[in-house]
Amino acid sequence: MASCFIIYKDGRCFSRRWTGYDSILKIAINELQYIPDGIPLAQWLELQIPIENEELESDCGYGFYNARLNNWTNRYLDIRSLTPKNQILFWQAIEKGRMRLLEEGTAYSELNPDYFQAFYKMYQLSENDEPPMEYNDLGKIAEPCLHKNGPGWV
Repeated sequence: MASCFIIYKDGRCFSRRWTGYDSILKIAINELQYIPDGIPLAQWLELQIPIENEELESDCGYGFYNARLNNWTNRYLDIRSLTPKNQILFWQAIEKGRMRLLEEGTAYSELNPDYFQAFYKMYQLSENDEPPMEYNDLGKIAEPCLHKNGPGWV
C-alpha cells in the first residue's frame, strides 16, 4: 500500500511504499554530498527518513517518530516547498543517482531500478509540461504548496 508521497512541480504525485521513498531520498542525500552547495539540503533530507536500527521502532510506514527533531515526521516531500536553488540541487542529485543506479545496480542502492524509473519518468513528464493527470499515483493534482521547507529560506 502506498504510504509516501513526493509531489512534483506540476502537482503530480509519486506514491509508493515507504521503503522506496527512503531509498530515493538516500540516493539524493548521497549524491548531494558531491554537488557544490548540496550538503545543507542533504543534511535536511537526512532528517526526513529514520535512522536505521534506531527510529524504526516507531515507524508505521507513512511516518515515524523522529528522535532527532523530537517530533513526528511524515513521509511527504513536496518539491515545490524547497527553495528554487534546492529544487535544482535535488534534481541534479537524482539525475546523478539515476546514472549510478543503472550502472552499478545493487552495489549502489537496494532500490529496484524499475521503481526508480517510475519516479524518474514522472520527473521527466513534469519537466516537459505533460498533463499531470496522465501519470499520477494520487489520482488528482496536489493542492498548491504554501509551505517553505528545507534550508535556504530567509
